[in-house]
Amino acid sequence: MSHAFWDWSLAAYDRADVRNAALTLQDQHGLNVNICLWCAWLAQLGRDGSPILPEATARLEAWSADITQSLRTVRRQLKESRRGERLYKAVLACELDAEHVEQDILFDLADQAVAASPTPKTATLALDAYARQSSAEVDFTDFVKAVFLSAK
Repeated sequence: MSHAFWDWSLAAYDRADVRNAALTLQDQHGLNVNICLWCAWLAQLGRDGSPILPEATARLEAWSADITQSLRTVRRQLKESRRGERLYKAVLACELDAEHVEQDILFDLADQAVAASPTPKTATLALDAYARQSSAEVDFTDFVKAVFLSAK
């Protein structure tokens, strides 16, 4: 089922600058793109997800590791195959469905986020909290700029 976060994420991710910054966070730092998008979306709504990040990551952990990441691995392997184009597209669709489930989980937690200023700084603070929780050292500048530019 579609909801505001899913629709917003699709529109944001459709921009090359947002997509490239998000994939860098995922591929180079091991972060979950959906959590990064969720932090930015909440910030644009004037909400801070930092206080509920531990619960959000805990709720996503098994699904993300067992389903979403497994599908991503298979999809990437199929992308290199000359014979697997049809299967590649099917797995890509499954991966997108798995991402949607993750976003459903995060959307259900959104009303627990605390009020904050609807600014890039709010997004950066939440993302920094996520990076600390994930033991990652990350500069979110490109991602936050891209996301907040896409909102205009």
